[in-house]
Formats: sequence, C-alpha cells, structure tokens
Amino acid sequence: MKKVIFIILLLVSIATLIFVYNDDFLYSDQIMKVTNINVLKEDISQNALGLEEKYYKKEIKGTITNGKNKSKEKKIVYEEAYSSVVTDKYKVGDKLILSGSDVGLKRDFYVTLIVVIFLNLIYIVGSFKGLLSVVSVVFNMCIFYIGLSLYFSGVNLLLLCVIEMIIFSVLSLLLASGFNKKTLSAIVSVIVSTTVMLLILLLIVKLTNYKGINFNELSFLTVPVEDIILPELLIGSLGAIMDVAITISSSMSELIEKDNKISVKKLNKSAKEIGKDIMSTMSNVLFFTYLCAGLPIFVLALRNGFSMHNYITTNFSLELTRFLVGSIGIVMTIPVAAFISIRIMKRGAK
Repeated sequence: MKKVIFIILLLVSIATLIFVYNDDFLYSDQIMKVTNINVLKEDISQNALGLEEKYYKKEIKGTITNGKNKSKEKKIVYEEAYSSVVTDKYKVGDKLILSGSDVGLKRDFYVTLIVVIFLNLIYIVGSFKGLLSVVSVVFNMCIFYIGLSLYFSGVNLLLLCVIEMIIFSVLSLLLASGFNKKTLSAIVSVIVSTTVMLLILLLIVKLTNYKGINFNELSFLTVPVEDIILPELLIGSLGAIMDVAITISSSMSELIEKDNKISVKKLNKSAKEIGKDIMSTMSNVLFFTYLCAGLPIFVLALRNGFSMHNYITTNFSLELTRFLVGSIGIVMTIPVAAFISIRIMKRGAK
C-alpha cells in the first residue's frame, strides 16, 4: 500500500511540475523565455571605504510565451549589480515576468520543485504521519494569519499569541502522534513550560525594562516594540519546546510500555539523561537559526567597516536574546515534561 501511495504521489508531483513550468497562460503580465544575453557595458563603482562593485548593462533577448504576442521575439535592456542584492542574475532558459519597466524572475517552478522534493522525502521517511505534519504546518499558517488579522482589528497581540501557542501545540502534536497519553503529556508540558517562561519573561521585563537590548533592526515598526517583542520571543521558542516535550514524553512512554513496573526514580533518571543529550543539540539549533537570520546584515556590516564588537552590541543583541529565551524554554521543558509524563502515563500502568 505504501508503494502504491508513493507512486501516486510521484506521478502527481511530476504532473504538477510539468503544469507549473507551462502555466505562463495564467499570468496577465508578459512572460519571456531568455534565449540570449549580451553585455553592453560594464562599470565599477567605488565607495568611501575603497570597496568596489561591478555593474553591468545587458541586452536580453527572448521569446514571449503568453498573451497575444506569444512566440514573438523581444529585446530588453537590463542593469545588473554583481552582488545581486537589489537585482537578479539571469541566464539563458530563465523565464522573466515583464511588468511595464519592471523585470522579475518567474520563480513558481523553483518553489514548486522544492515543495515537491520535500513532500516526497517526508513521505519516504515518515510515511502517512509525515504528510500529516505538513498538514499541521498549513493549518498553523492559517491560524497565524487569522491571529494577525485579529491583531489589526484591535485584539491584544500577547493574548492572541498565548491562545495561538495552545492551538499550535494541540494541533501539531495531535496530528504528529495521535490522541494518546504520550500526546496529552506533551501538550500539557508545552502549555506549562510556556506559561512559566512567559511569567519569567514578564518578571525580567519588569525589572530591566528591556535594558541591554538594542532594537535597531525593528526601527521600521510603527507600533511600540513592547507589543511585539514578547509574542516574538514566545513563538520563536515554541517549536523547540514542542520538540523537547514530545521527545521526553515518547521516551517515557516507551520505557513504561516495555516495563510497566519500572520505578518513578528510574524514569526520572532516564529523563535526566535524555535531557542532557538533547539539551545542547536543541540549543545549538536555535543558535544557528538566529545566527543565520542575522548573517546577511553581519557580513554587510563587517564589509562596510563595522567592528565585530560594534555589530554585536548594536544589532546582534536581539538575536542573542531570542536564543537565550529559547534555550531557557528548552532547559525548563525537560524536567516539566518528565514530571508530567511520568504522572500521566505511570498512573495508568498496571
């Protein structure tokens, strides 16, 4: 049965890719397939620090693939920067979207290709349960969008965040593990851990009033930063907290299932050892995730003469705060999940 579903999924994936690659007729703007690119002019610009960047003026030839001018040849002149920060680099075979004087790459095929690869891999590794995790992500995105809409309607963002975190946890864990004691203990663990973490954050905020954190990267906000930062920290930590909670709950469930007479002391010891193994790896996941988010600005700052100390104090302090808050949530979830899992699952053991 699994092979049949995989073959169907593979055929649907191939058909989807073929359709998306040839969906130019769905666009109201002109789509042009690049057939030739010529460099007309090359300049070098230098800034005050002596750093140079190349700029190109290119003539792009191609064939229109949709609309009333379909199959006709067209030429456009396009200016390109070597760094590709604000311009794209095109090659022969690319499809471009022409909207007036604006030129952009048609990216839907590349996005679809990544999604198709992801879905097929997740089915190969996780079978039907893996696909359910994708469903949970889609549902969570919809819930997140609804929450943002309510926020713009005047509902308190922190309240929405807390409610959404509960919904995210329940939905994700139920779809991932089904309705059982293991899932119940993980859900309760996530709710308790995030509640305690929120109380700790509120206490820290009350004592420090955000001193030590630089909010330069949020300078374009049109709302008070206090309305955003706490919900951001909580949601940013939720994924790691859920991961730790279900790992501990699953481990306790497996131990109790293999030996119903196992003592609470041994369970606590096992949970502690498991916690030691996942604590550092999960903290590193958070660290590298936030480091990756700030890496482009970090490279740009160093490239333009900023010292590492200056960048960290002015820009990276917020990323560091996100990492520390998430790590606190991870560390706190381990004993909480162990305690709750043992109490819920051991009670029903014979």
